[in-house]
Amino acid sequence: MLNRSAHLLRRIALTVLGVAILGVGVAMLALPGPGFLVIALGFFVLSLEYEWARRRFEQARRKAADLADQAAANALSSAFTIVFGIGMVSAGVAWIVVDSLPASSPWTGGSLIFSGLVVLSTMIVSLWQARQARLAGEPTPAELLERRDHPDRAAHSDRAATGPGSPG
Repeated sequence: MLNRSAHLLRRIALTVLGVAILGVGVAMLALPGPGFLVIALGFFVLSLEYEWARRRFEQARRKAADLADQAAANALSSAFTIVFGIGMVSAGVAWIVVDSLPASSPWTGGSLIFSGLVVLSTMIVSLWQARQARLAGEPTPAELLERRDHPDRAAHSDRAATGPGSPG
């Protein structure tokens, strides 16, 4: 009986936590912050108890990875993302330190700092993965996505790279 109650309590706690994280993630789709990453985290928490959430977690994880890989594929986008992340961390510090800012509090500043650190870490991991793939002579994650999404363009670029009459 006690074991059943503990399992029910765990299920309720994980459900409430997962739904709350999903809500924050959905809000971050419109507000500053890494919305898809937070949504993936919410589905991960729910996947500890629900099979349907495991499938959704995989979809959200792939979407977050796809977006990060696409950002890492473009130098201007990468630079903007890094500057944005640093800006969020700086704004978070300002919202903690400067009392005259609207909604100034450690919670507001802390959430901005957290979001900025997530953006920066995601970008750094994506850039590292792309660099590792290039060093190994393999396609980068963004190139694999391009091939998957547009097989006709990938075939054309492969033919153009090998040229007419060259082996390949």
